[in-house]
Amino acid sequence: MSSHLNLAIITLASLVLTGRAADPPYLHAPAVEDYAKHDPNGVTILSNGRFLKPAGKHLAVAPSPYGLAMSRDGKILFVASDGVGQIVTEWREADPVVAVIDPPKYQGKSGKKEKPTNGGGADFSPDGHTLYWSSGETGAIYLLDTRFHQQISEVSLNTEIGGRKYEDSYVVDVKVSGDGKYLYCADVTNFRIVVIDAEERLVVG
Repeated sequence: MSSHLNLAIITLASLVLTGRAADPPYLHAPAVEDYAKHDPNGVTILSNGRFLKPAGKHLAVAPSPYGLAMSRDGKILFVASDGVGQIVTEWREADPVVAVIDPPKYQGKSGKKEKPTNGGGADFSPDGHTLYWSSGETGAIYLLDTRFHQQISEVSLNTEIGGRKYEDSYVVDVKVSGDGKYLYCADVTNFRIVVIDAEERLVVG
């Protein structure tokens, strides 16, 4: 009896010691100690150690993309990147067509023409012929012809409405109404939604 008791005590002590000696779990990103790298045809390692592998076909765009819009028929994509926009057509085909759009330079507070600026907010008209694109810190919305890749006009949100003069507008998102008559702009600087008459190209609310 005592031998069985001694064996049980030894076994229990061994289990306790083994549990204490076990190393704590080592939590790490999938890449562990591998450096970040860009591999378009394989597995990219992000700066945080995570893996990125595109599923299906991929297309390189301009640096720092922060806005994406698609026409209602799905035929046209627009990518808003740092200082440049790209209209992508035939993106489902083997060789997509990419057209670069440079936003106009603007006059900064110093009075000099500064580099092109834009925001990520963009949307298409129902027929896909017009692209509405936030200019970012200039407080305007660009109107672009998607067929000729040219600017048609722009509508400034830094205007008086309802007896109040607004300044420093910055639109982060743009949406067109179902019928294409109105444009809704999220101005984060002034905490408001601005309504633009798309036909008259005027701020109306």
